[in-house]
Amino acid sequence: MDKLLNESRTKAIMLLILAVVLAGFSLGQAQAAKILRIAFDAADVKSLDPGFSFGTQDHASHDMIYDALLRFKPGDLTVIEPDIAERYEVSKDGMELTFYLRKGVMTHPFEGYPEGYEFTAEDVVFSLQKSANPRLSTYSGEFKNYDAEAIDRYTVRVRLKSRIPTPERAFVDYRGGQMVPKKAFETIGPDRFKTQPVGSGPFRVVKYIPGQKVIMEAHKKYWRGKPRLDGVELLPIADHNSREFALRRGEADVIEGVSEQPWVDKMRKLPNIVVDVFGLGETAHLSFDVSKKPFDNPLVRKAMLYATSRQELIAFRGPDVTDEACSIIPPAFPGGLSCEEVAKAGLLYKADLNKAKELLAQAGYPKGFSMEQTISERSQYRRPTENLQAQWRRVGVDVKLSVVDHPTYHTRIRQAVNPYTLYVCMRNGADQWLTYFFHSDSIVVTGKSPITNFARTNIIDDPIVEARNETDKAKQVQLWKQAQLKLLENAVGFALYTEKYVFARGSQVKWGHELKTTLTNYPQITELTDLMK
Repeated sequence: MDKLLNESRTKAIMLLILAVVLAGFSLGQAQAAKILRIAFDAADVKSLDPGFSFGTQDHASHDMIYDALLRFKPGDLTVIEPDIAERYEVSKDGMELTFYLRKGVMTHPFEGYPEGYEFTAEDVVFSLQKSANPRLSTYSGEFKNYDAEAIDRYTVRVRLKSRIPTPERAFVDYRGGQMVPKKAFETIGPDRFKTQPVGSGPFRVVKYIPGQKVIMEAHKKYWRGKPRLDGVELLPIADHNSREFALRRGEADVIEGVSEQPWVDKMRKLPNIVVDVFGLGETAHLSFDVSKKPFDNPLVRKAMLYATSRQELIAFRGPDVTDEACSIIPPAFPGGLSCEEVAKAGLLYKADLNKAKELLAQAGYPKGFSMEQTISERSQYRRPTENLQAQWRRVGVDVKLSVVDHPTYHTRIRQAVNPYTLYVCMRNGADQWLTYFFHSDSIVVTGKSPITNFARTNIIDDPIVEARNETDKAKQVQLWKQAQLKLLENAVGFALYTEKYVFARGSQVKWGHELKTTLTNYPQITELTDLMK
């Protein structure tokens, strides 16, 4: 009897040891999983559907989830290369593009398709039609210009209704150009797709937890090869101190930083932390709503410009992270104006408080005025707005600020609630800059295709359209420049500075590409990104 008991105890002990060993092995496997955690300056994502992207956190998630026909080379927007289209042709008249798709591009799995399915010409046509639908995309104004046709399973022909400069740029991995699988969208539905998206990119969404995180895992059938990371967690953390502490404590591997010199200098001193500062950067600019008092008066608008010091804003933010901007279109793009060109035209509006007060008096506001303004909690919006608030107070203008989370800010400015709008962004070329922000079709609320014309102006419709149809590149550039000078003459749109992107990461994070420039507002996580633990 004792012998049996001893044998039983021995077996029990052996089983317990085996269980512990197996548990340890499983734990080791879990610890070995490469999950990159990246925290953004936002309270939440707005939408995981690429038809609705309103902030850095949205752009970043879409960049990881979706492919496009073409793409900007990761980290370098000066190079356009094939994506799911292995090649393309542009007709001699520039009005037709033919895309030849890769074979074997698989979508993420979703209900009814546990292995996903092959992305074909039918999906491209559907995705472009979705981007042209104002109910399904905020970029419909641009994509209404395209008629897409599936020639065969792997060939798509796109015909332009009206001419645009460098038409292939519309089909890159940015905003409406990102491809949405037809069957997935129709199965999931437009509402659920905003939080349960399906693409064909290197990472697929597993779960969205509102206000906490977006959990993604590697797309094992990604056509470029299985990603080196096992997954990515996108963390919305609006407070920059909380993001910084998360990085220091190892609770985040990458964080969106603060585009201010003191923060960059402080973080560069920390061990095992790398600070990435890269461009071209986003242009911060003001749009005055010409339909609202007192900004319906051009004298008031000009007074506000004379009351604004670009140099003070740049000094506040710092030389490493900020460059002066004097035109809406950055000078690096064809059609952009240098500060020298703007000064030569007499439209620099160099800060002059006496001039500002004089113009306010002429407009009937000798003691200034007050206004209410909604602003985002994001530091890149809130802090310069607070600086402008202090600057304008010197001429008697009292701005009462209401701070909201970033997605709410984007919703409200599209409802035309603000007398003026601060917007910080990059766009894909001169035509997009001018069309999105200043063509009458793009007027928020009332435009045919409301996008981001917060000034609610129509004063440069003609040169925008004329430039699109101009085949002489030199004349086209001059039309874009003339349009911007007209905006400055009427004090409608005013560029402040170009803000470079700032991200801090643990030294174990390797992007897998060189960081030069990007339109996605973040360093880009691709199938080559790795965690060297």
